[in-house]
Amino acid sequence: MRQWLGILLITLGLQAQEARIQILGTTDLHGHLLAQDTFTLQPANQGWAKIATLIRQQRALNPNILLVDCGDTLQGEPVNYVRNVLRPELPEPSIAIMNALGYAAMAVGNHDYDFGLEALRDAERQARFPFLSANTQGPKGKSAFPAYAVVMVAGVRVALVGFTTPRVPVLTEPGNVAGLTFQDLVAAGRTLVPRLREKEKADLVIALVHSGLGAVDGREGDENAALRLADQVPGLDAIFTGHTHQALQAEHKGIPIVQALSFGRALAAVDLVLRQEKGRWRVVASTGRLLRPVDETASDPEVLALTAELRTATDRYLDTAATNLLVDLDSRWSRMEETPLMALLHQVQRQATGAQLSAAACPGTKLYIPKGTTSVRQFYALAPYESRLARIRLTGAQLKLYLEHAARHYAYSWEPELYQRDSPFYDFDTVEGVGYALDLGQPAGSRVRNLSYQGRSVTPEQSFTLALSTYRLRGGGGYMAAIGFTGEAEQVSRVSQRNLLLEQVLSRPTLNPAPTGTWRTIPYLDRERVMNLAK
Repeated sequence: MRQWLGILLITLGLQAQEARIQILGTTDLHGHLLAQDTFTLQPANQGWAKIATLIRQQRALNPNILLVDCGDTLQGEPVNYVRNVLRPELPEPSIAIMNALGYAAMAVGNHDYDFGLEALRDAERQARFPFLSANTQGPKGKSAFPAYAVVMVAGVRVALVGFTTPRVPVLTEPGNVAGLTFQDLVAAGRTLVPRLREKEKADLVIALVHSGLGAVDGREGDENAALRLADQVPGLDAIFTGHTHQALQAEHKGIPIVQALSFGRALAAVDLVLRQEKGRWRVVASTGRLLRPVDETASDPEVLALTAELRTATDRYLDTAATNLLVDLDSRWSRMEETPLMALLHQVQRQATGAQLSAAACPGTKLYIPKGTTSVRQFYALAPYESRLARIRLTGAQLKLYLEHAARHYAYSWEPELYQRDSPFYDFDTVEGVGYALDLGQPAGSRVRNLSYQGRSVTPEQSFTLALSTYRLRGGGGYMAAIGFTGEAEQVSRVSQRNLLLEQVLSRPTLNPAPTGTWRTIPYLDRERVMNLAK
């Protein structure tokens, strides 16, 4: 009997010295609530409704769970616009959901600033968890947000430390971040993480990073620096990342690095096993993985209830009747030929700014608005972010460099893949108002041919006004650096690029945007090849 009692006591003692903790992370939800595409209304395995179900399932398996988010949570979907602009008295939807689920912390993302700092502060006041950013400073060098939060789970003292990409001033309107500065996140981590271990007596330090993976040998101030953080900041036990919208499951120096897919298409999980030694907990095993909702994943009823009033208001706004289109708008061909869709965007930009020329990005590869009656819902998808329009002045030489930068998007015409893998569709611009060809048989930097304005060759010293998004103006896509533009805009619109587009389609009973025949590729690209690449 004594022998069995001894074995039981030893077993209980060993169990008491071990803890199993799971940390679940979301990122870049961008306001996606339902398991459907907002614009096509087609079912999709995404959104808070399905993610909440996955979270509850994991909590049923292990109650020792921490929920964290890596930002870009407050902007993106029409519900965010309607709530911030039309119905500010309603709760911020993602914050209401995260409160109900019991989130522990959220790192602030760049798009969380897009409705202005006061809107961000309003969401922060609603949250029953802290907004974290160790590398964001306000006036006089004071911290703009808490750098970290300490929570207890299963008897383990866990420090959650947040970081924001230092490129925020490029990625949102300047007025949204007035008075704020953004330090390199690795520099901030070097001083903070050791203090969490020493002074806060943290057993675990988990980084919530609104920044992509990046490179080990990256530079200070890089937009994406999670890998550099893992490499150069000792004392981290796991890193949850965001910002790049990609699924990520990696490891560096024994540190799991995970990133959930954007829009709630996956949930990131890190499972940790800890053992208590001499009064302190030590990680003995860690595993990172992604959990994805599937067709059978039910929508969480609490999510639906919490957001019902706002979703009704948003549907009413999106279903507002717009123009009668006389031509189909199809985004599939926007990177290979002139299209009515791009003609419409350019027309809006030139009219709004009075510019001679317009530069606009491909809005995606799967957007389609058939001719006939339309609604706000269909056009909202063409410009979902809050960027405004600007007019700048540039030379003919800079214009050519702008087009050469855009042409880097293509591989050589004879290669199996038409587009460069590291060049996303939204970084490819076309320019309307001048004629030109892109010779895809030439190396990048030497592709622009026959650049002309009103039938005459463009000279390097010529001066033009160009309409473009403020995202481009602030450095998005690298265009301003490529052309050496360091000046200021001649003007910036008071409202967003999207609202200028909506003004156009709501004010006209019919609309028939027509391409002007200003650019082409050499050789011409056949649609069959583009369709095969899109599969």
